[in-house]
Amino acid sequence: MAPVEQPLRCLAVRVVLDEAGEIDGLELEAYLNDVAGARQWLSTTEWLFVDPPTEAGGKVTVPVVVPEAVATKAILADLTSEPNRIVFDHQVTPAEARKWRWVAFQVAPHPQGQGYFPWERLNA
Repeated sequence: MAPVEQPLRCLAVRVVLDEAGEIDGLELEAYLNDVAGARQWLSTTEWLFVDPPTEAGGKVTVPVVVPEAVATKAILADLTSEPNRIVFDHQVTPAEARKWRWVAFQVAPHPQGQGYFPWERLNA
């Protein structure tokens, strides 16, 4: 029997672009560490699994997956920013979770052919 995955949320986070029009990765990392906590999130730069949210109003967003409890903390912390950077969130489906595991495998593979999420490596 496969282990039960803990519930995940996918946050749509509005990004800051640098002078070249690229995502400012250092700024994004600092922001996510501040609202979600260091090693409590995993992101891609492209919307691979679902479409970007229309709520972003044309602004560039990235998907960020976090444990459900961390999502609540991040959303509450984001309420103090103006404008809000977290524009949408949704419950990750089992199929999406498997795709996020593949993303995790690219960063931190383990022998079972999956990947560790950053928050799991703290316990590994």
